[in-house]
Amino acid sequence: MYDLFVLGELMVGDTHGYQLQERLKRAVGPVRQISSGTLYPLLSRLVEHGWISLRLEEQEGGRARKIYKLTEAGRERFFELMASPLDYTSETELVFHFKMSNFPFVTKEVRLASLEQYLNYLQHNLKYVDSVARMISSKKMDERKRVQVLRMLDHRKHVGLADAEWVTKELERMKSAGE
Repeated sequence: MYDLFVLGELMVGDTHGYQLQERLKRAVGPVRQISSGTLYPLLSRLVEHGWISLRLEEQEGGRARKIYKLTEAGRERFFELMASPLDYTSETELVFHFKMSNFPFVTKEVRLASLEQYLNYLQHNLKYVDSVARMISSKKMDERKRVQVLRMLDHRKHVGLADAEWVTKELERMKSAGE
């Protein structure tokens, strides 16, 4: 998942690890912590695979800065990751957001496929929420708890419906545009 983020950032140009870490922190949001202990082993692995290269840039009065650059193999890997189907995991939304931020680099077909896959994921979740709500409605349990669980599921349903509506409109916009 973070491979896609790093390779996508390097599609724009070379950068150093600290910049990548700051961009990644902004991309994942305020509650998820991305440490150097997560990012730098990832960067080392990407270098080992030949997907990015590393050069040292001397700094005045300090240690050398590590600058990362996308290789041709990394560009190919980026396109593979962008075209790969979304897995249904706890990270699906974040992976979709990483893909969406990289839409300028891929074909319209890849963008449409990503949106359609995410819409399918949302519809899958909505079906699940509906089935759980039906089950809870018929289950014998404390009435206060049942009411609150149903309220929670109603919230999940409304969030999912709003997300699905946005994605549907984006699909329609993209299909009708000459992008």
